[in-house]
Amino acid sequence: MPADAAASAGRDPVTAGTQAGHVTMHTAEEAARLLKVKRSWLERQAAARKIPFSMLGGSYHFSDRHLAEIIRLNEVAPAPSHRVQRPARSLPDSRRTGDSPGTVAPLRPRPRTSTHHA
Repeated sequence: MPADAAASAGRDPVTAGTQAGHVTMHTAEEAARLLKVKRSWLERQAAARKIPFSMLGGSYHFSDRHLAEIIRLNEVAPAPSHRVQRPARSLPDSRRTGDSPGTVAPLRPRPRTSTHHA
């Protein structure tokens, strides 16, 4: 149930969806283990105010709702499946012929150098 619906139903949105109105709080170590990240990363993100957390007794704590929001914030959408067409590369003037656009002159060998190998 969304928080707005919980509030309109007369229930506290913080405790909505928890068993018997109890909020489960996790220490930074427990939350890091659940999220499969390093504790230091979790604490840096919290200190930078990039993820939701609660500060209880001078320590970071995370509710199940916080963990779900952290996952949502770090979710990456898949790339579009269609291929992006790149514009055609133009050939250098030395390789173009005057016949028609897109016609390419045949390759020529490099001129020999005057140095003889003996």
